Amino acid sequence: MKEVLKLKKPYNLPLLPITFDAETELAFYKKVVEASAELEKLKQKLRYSLVNESFIQLLTLHESVQSTRIEGTQVTFSEMLEDKIDQQEDWEKVEVRNYQSALKLGVEAIQTGYPLTERLIREMHIELMKDARGSVSSSGEYRKIQNFIGPTKHIKDASYIPPEPQLMGEYMANLERYINGHPYQLPAEESFHPLIKAAIIHAQFESIHPFLDGNGRLGRILIVLYLLQSNLIETPFFFLSEELEKEKFKYYAMLNGVRAIGRKEPDWENWILFFLDATIRMAKHQYNKLDQAEQLYNEGLSKLQQPATKKVWGALFSNPIATVQQIKETTNLAPPTIRKSLGELVKLNMIFGDDRRRNRRFYQYDLIRIMSD
Repeated sequence: MKEVLKLKKPYNLPLLPITFDAETELAFYKKVVEASAELEKLKQKLRYSLVNESFIQLLTLHESVQSTRIEGTQVTFSEMLEDKIDQQEDWEKVEVRNYQSALKLGVEAIQTGYPLTERLIREMHIELMKDARGSVSSSGEYRKIQNFIGPTKHIKDASYIPPEPQLMGEYMANLERYINGHPYQLPAEESFHPLIKAAIIHAQFESIHPFLDGNGRLGRILIVLYLLQSNLIETPFFFLSEELEKEKFKYYAMLNGVRAIGRKEPDWENWILFFLDATIRMAKHQYNKLDQAEQLYNEGLSKLQQPATKKVWGALFSNPIATVQQIKETTNLAPPTIRKSLGELVKLNMIFGDDRRRNRRFYQYDLIRIMSD
């Protein structure tokens, strides 16, 4: 074991802040201008959208699926829509539900004015690890043993060994100070745009790897919470996990670059540019999704006459896989009225029902496809 540790030592991770030369900062800001414009465009469209609340709910579920998929789960968006009805104790579905709970806890805290602190991070970690696979005895606590990232369970094969456990307090206090600024520092003295800082915060948290499990998922939640805290977004409508999952190995390679793996100096520049490019692509992608969802909603309304059927159609935008009971909870309509409306929507081929006799499920496939693409 001693020989192994000589070969592989924990990384001496530099504390924040970091600095860049003027030319590098200029390259960042060219991307920041484009990313900010795309986010603003999405924000404005969402603000006046008739389906905005439903869309945010579905985006949050989609984010929870994509972020856990990066960690190796195979569960799909459609399966999680069905899980709202089934609530199965399958560990993959439990992890997605836990991600939703942790994200909700963080969003509510930030929206009520609570800052993004170590305490909030630990509280979210407890939510993330509830009834999940692996040991949960250390949920909400920084690790007390050395961990590592690698293709096998042997430290000798590790691609990255994070800082030693006794340093977790120092690193996390430094990260919290970086997130929230120095108490005596004026906001104007903040050097970087929130998107650049979000990239730095995420990468630094992943490099600290403060918990025994759940670091990747929690680190991706920190991105949206920091953007909310910075008032760059006003609701949790923007998530990056879908884009990161598409380029998973590039994402990991860029994070390894920040840790100076295979190079003399940490490569923050390429990581931040990668993060900003992903932000631009994701903002455009979500704008298109919202545009298609709005078109689908409006086209549907134009085919319907009855107010109750229009209401049921709207309810299916929150739950694209739904039972009569679920629709009753969101519309307060009587079950016979709901069944009649669903029957009309099925006749028009706007939705499809399964062949169960009890608790029949109705599927809004067009919306599922839009959200899954």
